Amino acid sequence: MRLRGGMIDPTWIPYRMRTITSANQSSARKLLGISITAALSSDLSSVNKFNTTINLPSQRVNTTHVEMSNVPSVAWHGSCLVGIRALFRSQCAVQSSANSIARHLRRCWTQQQLSYSSLGYQQTWKSTRPTSHTVPRLSNALSRIRFASSAGKQQKEHGVPLDSQPLSAAEIKAIFRSSTVTPEMGNRILSVIHGRRLAGTLDQDLPSDITRAVRSKTIENGLRWLRANHPLDEDAAILARIEREEKEEEERLLRYVKEMGPQSGHWGAQLGEGNDIYGRSTFQEKRKVNEARLLAEQEKKRKEWLEGEMKDREKIQKQLKGNTELQKYNPSAVVEARPRADPRERPFLAWAQKHYIRAENTDTDFTSMTTARRILPALGVTLLVLGLCYFYAETYQPPAYGTRMWRDIPPAAATILGIIATNVSVWMLWKIPPAWRMLNRYFISVPLYPYAMSVVGSIFSHQQFKHLLTNTVILWLIGLRLHDEIGRGNFLSLYLSSGVIGSFVSLTSHVLLQRLTVTSLGASGAIAGLVAAWCMLHSDDKLVPSFLPNEWRNYLSANGSTVLLAIVAFEIFNLVSPFKVVGKLDNYAHLGGYFAGAVWAALYKSKGERERQRKRNEQRGFLERFGSM
Repeated sequence: MRLRGGMIDPTWIPYRMRTITSANQSSARKLLGISITAALSSDLSSVNKFNTTINLPSQRVNTTHVEMSNVPSVAWHGSCLVGIRALFRSQCAVQSSANSIARHLRRCWTQQQLSYSSLGYQQTWKSTRPTSHTVPRLSNALSRIRFASSAGKQQKEHGVPLDSQPLSAAEIKAIFRSSTVTPEMGNRILSVIHGRRLAGTLDQDLPSDITRAVRSKTIENGLRWLRANHPLDEDAAILARIEREEKEEEERLLRYVKEMGPQSGHWGAQLGEGNDIYGRSTFQEKRKVNEARLLAEQEKKRKEWLEGEMKDREKIQKQLKGNTELQKYNPSAVVEARPRADPRERPFLAWAQKHYIRAENTDTDFTSMTTARRILPALGVTLLVLGLCYFYAETYQPPAYGTRMWRDIPPAAATILGIIATNVSVWMLWKIPPAWRMLNRYFISVPLYPYAMSVVGSIFSHQQFKHLLTNTVILWLIGLRLHDEIGRGNFLSLYLSSGVIGSFVSLTSHVLLQRLTVTSLGASGAIAGLVAAWCMLHSDDKLVPSFLPNEWRNYLSANGSTVLLAIVAFEIFNLVSPFKVVGKLDNYAHLGGYFAGAVWAALYKSKGERERQRKRNEQRGFLERFGSM
């Protein structure tokens, strides 16, 4: 420790010595100067080279020579638990010095009030800032028990009453020597000041309601009256206050050290993970907080997910009670409420179930949906598609060879491969749970809650590979020949229009028959239209399967109209028979496709016949005109 220029180095002063004096810095410096000098004189009394004197007003320590090593300084700073208490308990000389400290503080406080009163200040209970060095003002235990706080709500200080009965107005006037002090305010001032005397806190600011209402001189009159009529040892109260604050600070530091545990190289910082001397990582702490928050959210969603099964069952029962047609079927066939998987035990299954439930339309009130509401929107889309197909067939122009994308592939094969690729893509989407919501709306026909655009999307939709493979083989065998015969424009128009008509016929039939839980999808209606068109275009030709031997073809051949009639008869038999020859076939969609293909073929043949008749008439007219010449 060094005494620089006769002044006490404030950085050497222990923390507790600095914190107990934050309310009155001027008095604190007098206190610290006396206590430190007394401690030095008592501890170093055997050393003759120290000749120290004290000058209280200037707070200077005149020294002939002071030179100490850094070891005592480190000891002082390293442990804040050795402070004024140890000095007061060390020797009798130090105790007598401490008593003089308290008396000096009380005298300084009185002198300050008198000087403030003479200057006419309204804010009386504040000390002036010294002209010498400034002791750092730190937060301490006293700041936690202040009665008045400028930062928050003030807690009213009542003090200690002098007697059970308050003083009268005449007594208050005689004590304060002023007629402006009311009995209530006078008794309050006396109680507060008396409480400050008992607590040793006369150096603190009085409550603002007192300082605003009464002048400082009037308050000093009350203090003189208290000292004259209610004497007490104010020095002992100040010492008790110092002891109390020092004890509280020690306890606070002990609690702080106990809570902090081992510290890193930085002051007040705990060791990091693995006893890292650089302390705790703020990033890791934030990360742990975020992870805990995410885990809590996931646990909340997990509980909601597991508890939602009962809500789904209640919703199903409510819908069944409101719709008599749905009561004919098993509730699980309408909207399944399967036991839900725990996301922790079976995460993939729970993930798939969430998308399965999300894809279901459970928010629509099926009881209020009428038959017309289910059919008319789909009818509008069907008519629109038929109009667009007719326009496309009439205006289509085959691209030139140089502008084709796949020049080495025949046009018929390119068209069929494009349709097959579209069907395969939609089939693959059915394997992806997040796509189920979109597919359930636009790629499957559901009479219970139909979407109008599903009559178009269901043409390209397959859920089972066997179904997709069967339709693909028939499309390839029939489509190539038919495409080469009628062209791309007519082929695509026939395919799409036959599929839309087949889907609409299926939807309408199931709605009218109240089979609301039957769903339909697939390209069977469109392919049925292609088969019917091929048979009707070759109604008078002998059709023979290409895989039959030549000797069998004369016996197993039939014209196109006969083949189509046999196929339609089989579909009708499978539809009306109680014993299904082939199960899970949408016979209504097939019959609608056959009807659309046959009608289209008849119109196409009629148009071709008219075109040929027109050409014959033109040629005949040309020959007649040429002969007349």
